Amino acid sequence: MPFLSEYGTAYVLYDEEDDAYRYAIKSDEHRFSEYVGLRAEVSGPVSDVGKELAVMNVTHIQLSPDH
Repeated sequence: MPFLSEYGTAYVLYDEEDDAYRYAIKSDEHRFSEYVGLRAEVSGPVSDVGKELAVMNVTHIQLSPDH
């Protein structure tokens, strides 16, 4: 899935502990629209560090048990 969909939707990770957006996210393996509003652990390499939001290329998503 491209970082920006054909409708211009971008996805970001929100850190509840810090009350801040942490990463813009993209993936060629996952459709983020299926996870909107759910709690999950994600991992993957980070790029564009030092810009307003670093970008994480998500390679793994694990739903939290309390999602």
